Amino acid sequence: MNVLITGGTGFVGSYLCERMLERGWNVTITGRSKSIHSSKERFNHLVCDTTIEGSWQDSVAQADVIINLAGKNIFTPWNQQKKKDIRESRLLTTRNLVNAIPKNSNTVFLSTSASGFYGNRGGEILSEDSSMGRGFLADLCRDWENEAKEAEKKGARVVCMRFGMILGKGGGALDKMLLPFKLCLGGNLGHGDQWMSWMHLTDLASAVFFLIEQDNAKGPVNFCSPFAVRNRDFTKTLAVALGRPAFLHIPAFLLKALMGELGEVILGSQRMTSDGLDNLGFKFAYPEISQAIGNLVS
Repeated sequence: MNVLITGGTGFVGSYLCERMLERGWNVTITGRSKSIHSSKERFNHLVCDTTIEGSWQDSVAQADVIINLAGKNIFTPWNQQKKKDIRESRLLTTRNLVNAIPKNSNTVFLSTSASGFYGNRGGEILSEDSSMGRGFLADLCRDWENEAKEAEKKGARVVCMRFGMILGKGGGALDKMLLPFKLCLGGNLGHGDQWMSWMHLTDLASAVFFLIEQDNAKGPVNFCSPFAVRNRDFTKTLAVALGRPAFLHIPAFLLKALMGELGEVILGSQRMTSDGLDNLGFKFAYPEISQAIGNLVS
């Protein structure tokens, strides 16, 4: 199996790359940072800017599977230039991938999207059939998915992976939370009532392999546990696992003042279901937040 991963040096990409190399697959990644897999067999690292057309696209035609993870980090205060960079890093990379897929292809194209597609929806239960929300991220996710769907015209099978918060060791949201919680500085964000859709990194990798093998899997798929949690329950679970109190909290007005529009997004609520994966027969190793955090901080 030949796999191409854009954004392959990131938190999720590095983990997927490792799992695929363990299976004996041939993996090519794109990414500007150094890769931990550089010395391994069946591995190729293309240092390039995937928003620009170039020789890196030659690898697209050789790929049985394309996993599109490239995109600028959204977790930095936004201004118009930042939002432009966030948007173009995703849309242009996806467009360049699709343009390089040969006609009459049978490629499996797994392209990232995000829970931001749904916007701030309170306690509404959100399946893959739910309508899109409003705001910058919702518009971005819609356009990102539409760019990926163009690959269907080339014969590719397209899955848009709507990531919730991905929990794993050595990166992602949990890695940023551990130090303040260990220093007894953890707590709720705002009132703590907002819903958080999340997924253990091990389940994410398993879901990727599962969807590659499912010939009938296509369209949007929520990448989240079956059980979303409120922010206050997530806080309590992490604090108990670390044996630390978590009595502090960041008031909503302060988060908005510090982070601006991004603060509104961080305080947003998405209660996603895992119906897409469940209906295909996928089984989670870590469906409950206590299981996931217990595994990751043990």
